[in-house]
Amino acid sequence: MYLSNDNNYEVATSVASKSLTLKQAVVIAAICEFTGALFLGASVTSTVRGKIFNADLYEDEPEIVMLGMFTSLVTASFMMLVATYFGLPVSTTHTVIGCIIGFTISAKGFDSVNWSETKNIFISWVASPLLTGVVGFIIFAIIRFFILLSSNPFSRGYYTFSIILFVTIAIDVFFIFNKGTQNFTHFHENVYDDKWVVPTSMGIGALIGVLWLWPLGPYAKRRLQRQREVRQAESATQAIVNANMTSMHSIGGNKEAKGEHCAEYDPEEGSIKLTLSESVKSLKLSIEEKAISDNDSAGQIDNKSFKTKIHALGDQLGASIKEVVFDKSFTSQLQPQIQPKSQAQQPKKKKNFLVRFEEATYKQDLEQQAFQESKETQECWQGAATYDAEVEELYTYVQAFTAALSSFAHGANDVANSIAPLAAIIYIYRYGDLNSEAPVNKWILAYGGCGLVLGLLCYGYKVMKTIGYKLTALSPTRGSSAGLASSLVVATASYVGIPVSTTQCIVGAVAGVGLVEGRDNVQWTSLAKVCISWVVIFFVSCILSAGLFSAFAYSPSITTGT
Repeated sequence: MYLSNDNNYEVATSVASKSLTLKQAVVIAAICEFTGALFLGASVTSTVRGKIFNADLYEDEPEIVMLGMFTSLVTASFMMLVATYFGLPVSTTHTVIGCIIGFTISAKGFDSVNWSETKNIFISWVASPLLTGVVGFIIFAIIRFFILLSSNPFSRGYYTFSIILFVTIAIDVFFIFNKGTQNFTHFHENVYDDKWVVPTSMGIGALIGVLWLWPLGPYAKRRLQRQREVRQAESATQAIVNANMTSMHSIGGNKEAKGEHCAEYDPEEGSIKLTLSESVKSLKLSIEEKAISDNDSAGQIDNKSFKTKIHALGDQLGASIKEVVFDKSFTSQLQPQIQPKSQAQQPKKKKNFLVRFEEATYKQDLEQQAFQESKETQECWQGAATYDAEVEELYTYVQAFTAALSSFAHGANDVANSIAPLAAIIYIYRYGDLNSEAPVNKWILAYGGCGLVLGLLCYGYKVMKTIGYKLTALSPTRGSSAGLASSLVVATASYVGIPVSTTQCIVGAVAGVGLVEGRDNVQWTSLAKVCISWVVIFFVSCILSAGLFSAFAYSPSITTGT
């Protein structure tokens, strides 16, 4: 379950921008994370984390490493659960490394740590958010200036969208090739070559870009046009309703008042009576008179014609009443009173386990929760600029696809770091010695994949709220810019050897995107809290792991004399 933290960043921005619902995001991430872990997960993994400490010091004491890996797993699990509880997005890999450093310092001293390698963690605390922040700022600034703020944003967005797809898909595919296949030593050393990986990635991106020109683009355009027509019809209907009916904003109003519609609550009946205005009454009277005048000269009323017109009036009034928009003050007063007494007095039925589980996991309103938890978050989102709805709708496709590919790559790569201590324990238990590398059975990869899925489902929403809502206001264009910046920096950094963390990269990218529209669009308090947590979690993990290891390794033992 300690994998519940850093497997959320790929879908957090998609949920916040409403490109995906929380349920859709959980399903997509669960499938992609698990398949990535199972099929592209490490076939071998370092059992002693040779890059972190000097394994030669433990050549005759493999049991010490086994114990140290166990305490590292326990400590990392505890620290990640604490971080997730407080909604702090931290790196699982860095936390595990911190725990391993803690135990080896306790066992063999500071000289046992390979500081030349572990210093990369400290570099990544600055490099990851800074690089992606700059790239995210540039990408969204370009999209905002050339597309969103143009005189015809949809036309520009539509015809440049194939370029966006080409760049995004090419980077994501290269990211999977470069990072996901590192777990296959033979493939990465003997088969992988930039001479075919780069053209292949660009070719797949170009293919998707061409498919957008036909047939995907025209289909999406027709779909967006239909949605626009529906929105226009709804707006026109609402305007007519608002012009003919005033908002019902009080209970127990004067039912004889002219020119207003009033609501009167009847406590005996447990119902509400609507009193129509004089204008509506006159409309009813005119219809009645028209129905009579349309009949024969003898003045006989055609009941069928009369009923038809009256039913038409009822339909018209019924539709109007349904369209009334109640303000919050009216609904808050109305809600507790509209229930009949007999029903109100009945005890509430206890929800079954499945319903309670759904409401506690993927059927939550994260936006409202974030607004209730932070006034700064609510003000940031309410003051955020809005752009062309159809352009935003276009970018939902990019965001959903990028989330799936990033989840797949994350499952393939990061599960290896998470299960490395477990793999070391199993290997030492079986063979009783240390080895720089050991085979990883499929069941271990499946176990790690299940941990990713369960963590995301049961506890991942807490970190989603932080990344998706509590750093800046997001929309599909903003979220896509952040995702593209994160993928670009991680793929490039992995290629050239700059140490970065994917979790820290997405945090920097989201902040950089928010900064495009001004400093007030970034929630600096939340951002500072997240950045400080990276340092605190790492060093606390070191201390706790060292303490737990010492408690097991150096505690007095009870011996009996003979």
